Amino acid sequence: MFFVAIPVAGAKYVAVVETDVDASSGASADLNSAEVREITAELRRQATENLPRSQYNVMTSETVQSMGGAVLEECAEENCVIALGSKIGADYIVRGIISKFQTKLTLAIELYETENGTLVVSSEAIRSESLSDLLDKATVASANMYKKFAEIQGSTQKSKTKEPTEHPPIKWSVGGGLFLANGFGGGIKWPSGEAVAMPYLGGGLYLFLDAVYAEVFAGYSMGSGTWESLAAPSNEIIPDMKSSYLNICVLAKYPFTFGKIKMFPLLGIDYEASLSGKLEYTTKVYEFDGTGGHPANGDLSSFWVKFGGGAEFDISESLYIRGELLYGVRTANDFEKNGAIFNSKNGTPMTGQSVSLRAGVGFNF
Repeated sequence: MFFVAIPVAGAKYVAVVETDVDASSGASADLNSAEVREITAELRRQATENLPRSQYNVMTSETVQSMGGAVLEECAEENCVIALGSKIGADYIVRGIISKFQTKLTLAIELYETENGTLVVSSEAIRSESLSDLLDKATVASANMYKKFAEIQGSTQKSKTKEPTEHPPIKWSVGGGLFLANGFGGGIKWPSGEAVAMPYLGGGLYLFLDAVYAEVFAGYSMGSGTWESLAAPSNEIIPDMKSSYLNICVLAKYPFTFGKIKMFPLLGIDYEASLSGKLEYTTKVYEFDGTGGHPANGDLSSFWVKFGGGAEFDISESLYIRGELLYGVRTANDFEKNGAIFNSKNGTPMTGQSVSLRAGVGFNF
C-alpha cells in the first residue's frame, strides 16, 4: 500500500521502514511477507493521520524503497536502521519488531532520531495470539505513540525557542492626598545658655508623579507652633509662629511586590519654600515680610534630607491607595543663621527634624 505525502517546506521527514521479524523467537513461522507488509503499512497510515502535516512529511513506501534500496529489508540491527534513515534523508525512523513469546505474537514500535540515534518514543507493549487482533492493537498503539511524539517535540521546540527578553515598560502613575507633619523646625542657641526652638505641627495637600524607582511630589502645607525658650528673660516674649510652605520633594525608591501589596524604602531631598510666616505675641504680630528690617519669607526656606518607607495596595489595575512615613532632618535656614549672629551674640543654629505621614490615591497609566 502506498500513501502519497505532499512535501511541506521546513517540515521534518519521517520514514516508516519495513517491520522486522525476529526469526530466533519463532515468529516467522506464523507470518508471511504480505502480513508483515500490512503491519508496516498500518504504522505508516497512522503516522500520516496523527502527525501534524505542517511539521512532518511521512515518506511513502515507494520513496523509502527507491532511496534505501533492497538493503533496507536486510537491515535488522538498530544502528543499521538509523544509518539507512540518514541515507534516505529521513529525520526520524519508525520501525516495528515482531517476536514471539510462548503462544503470543509481540509487536514493539519504536521511533528514532537519525541525527544522533536517540530513541525518542516507543509504543506500549502489544501482544496477541492472532494476527488480526495484533493489527488492531497496533493501530491504537501507534496512533498514541505518534501523538505522544508530537507533544514531546512541541514542548521541546517551545523550550528551545527563547522568547525575546521583555523589559517591563516604566509604569507611570499620578495621584494626590493629604499629609501631616510634626517636628522641631530648628532654632538658635547662644553662649549664654539661652535657646529658642520652633516646634511645628501642620498639614497640607500634595500631588505626586511616580515612575517605579522614583517619586516626585509637590505639596502645600501650613501650620503653627509655640516657640520654646530656655533661659529666656520672660515667657511673655515667647511667641506662636504661623507659617506656610510649598514643598518640592524628589525620592528614590525600590519596590517589592507581594500580590496586590507593594512596599518600598524611600530616600531623597525636599526643598521647603516659605510662602508666609509671622510671630504672634500677646501684644503684637511680627511679619516675615522683608520690610522695616524684618526678615523676608524666603529666609525661612530650607533643604531637608528625608528617608522612610511606604506601601501601596492595588484596588484595580489602574487605581491604588498609598501610605508613606518619612523622617527628615534639615539645614539651618537664613533666619536662624542671621539670628545666631545678631548683635554679635555668636549663637549657633540648631538643625531641624520632623516626622511626616502621607496618605493618598494614585492612578496608573
